[in-house]
Amino acid sequence: MFDDLREFINKADELGLVDRIDGAEWDLEIGRISELQLTVPDAPMLLFDRIKGYPAGFRVLTNFLNTERLINLTLGFPLEAKRLEIVKILRDKLQGEIPLIPPMEVDTGPVMENILTGDAVDLFKFPVPRWAELDGGRFIGTGDSVIQKDPDSGWVNIGTYRVQVHDKTTATIYMSPGKHGDVIRRKFWDRGESCPVAVVCGCDPLMWSAGYSNSPLGISELDFAGGLRGKPVEVLRSRLTDLPIPARAEIILEGELLPPGADDRSEGPFGEYTGHYASGARNEPAFKVKRILHRNDPIILGHPPQVGRYKLEDKLFSNSAVLWNQLDRRVPGIQGVWYFHESNGPSMIAISVKQMYAGHAKTAGTFAAGYLTEAEPCRWIIVVDDDIDPSNIAEVLWAMGQRCDPATGIDVISGLCACPLSPTATPEMRRSRNYTHSRAILLACKPYEWIDAFPPSIKSSPAVMKKVKEKWGKVLYGQT
Repeated sequence: MFDDLREFINKADELGLVDRIDGAEWDLEIGRISELQLTVPDAPMLLFDRIKGYPAGFRVLTNFLNTERLINLTLGFPLEAKRLEIVKILRDKLQGEIPLIPPMEVDTGPVMENILTGDAVDLFKFPVPRWAELDGGRFIGTGDSVIQKDPDSGWVNIGTYRVQVHDKTTATIYMSPGKHGDVIRRKFWDRGESCPVAVVCGCDPLMWSAGYSNSPLGISELDFAGGLRGKPVEVLRSRLTDLPIPARAEIILEGELLPPGADDRSEGPFGEYTGHYASGARNEPAFKVKRILHRNDPIILGHPPQVGRYKLEDKLFSNSAVLWNQLDRRVPGIQGVWYFHESNGPSMIAISVKQMYAGHAKTAGTFAAGYLTEAEPCRWIIVVDDDIDPSNIAEVLWAMGQRCDPATGIDVISGLCACPLSPTATPEMRRSRNYTHSRAILLACKPYEWIDAFPPSIKSSPAVMKKVKEKWGKVLYGQT
């Protein structure tokens, strides 16, 4: 495990998993180069330096969890573990309940190498990208971690929320309604107070993943990150915000979110995780930055939503593992669960099941449909047989094409809660703020009632293919 982003980059570099790009422009070019690499399988992450208009050493890192090897490196798993194997390892870890290890306060850390206050505060000191053509500005917070503390309980929450720069000392932070960060800030606002905030714009990917996870209300992602790492995260107690801030972070912006109406700014548009500009621009309360901490030669961690054939998301692995565990507790015979990155987020899920009784496959799909939270815009739950690898979209499409009768194999549930960023929300829904959508359960399985009479598949069994690979893998392309 890695204590900071630089250790992660150095190890990835040793393994040939880093490409360095010098001379790119912050305006669109960094984003477009990153997007281009999503068309290439197993492409290394990208470290941008000597960005036009900025000194050497002020860098941006993108595509940092975009391949199985990078995800394995982050999580400490075998480097060659593949998709469903990664999910199985995560599933086993989560079944054992990862311990929560609280952070450890230290007196100083590398993030204190540079302290900017007063007139020295300048968000444009860093090569903040404008990621995509229709973005409404420059966004420093995409792979960020936003730290807040509940004023009632003292619970520390970390979430990933986009942060747009407006001027040298002002930004905005977009939080969807109901997110933990939104709940906390509204408690301060209800008291007529500003909400203290610290935005980490570069940390090791394991800590970022913990903040990106769906930890339960009241559980600190700092504690969860410590449990994943096996040792506490080192933090400093900020005298400005009274928040615990990671001592080995790259850049930290400290300040306060003003109450609505005090100084609202037009936030967005921004290319959202759905791959669309669905929600446009809106007025958001200003985030007034009062202090900036940063390391020498700081690195912005960039994770803009992008569409790409070879775009992986570490969260899809953890979501798959969590749903698999939940299914195991209620439905027997589950062989695998996979969230398809090709659909750009959690909108399509495949579940493999070894059918044991009539209605078994639909039971699995129905439970998944009810378990998924309103924040997960899942539209398609595809249930396949146990001879199908749910993480292989070609196999899933084959099963859909050959084993699903649309007249009997598709059920649609309507009126489910939807995310405001949904691109299918109609103009009327947006005007009335009535965000709902439907969810389909698609059975791409052999009908259990006559499963023994179903025509046999020509596909060789996994056991047979394993023997073939053991004998011939060394001389076949891509099998070693």
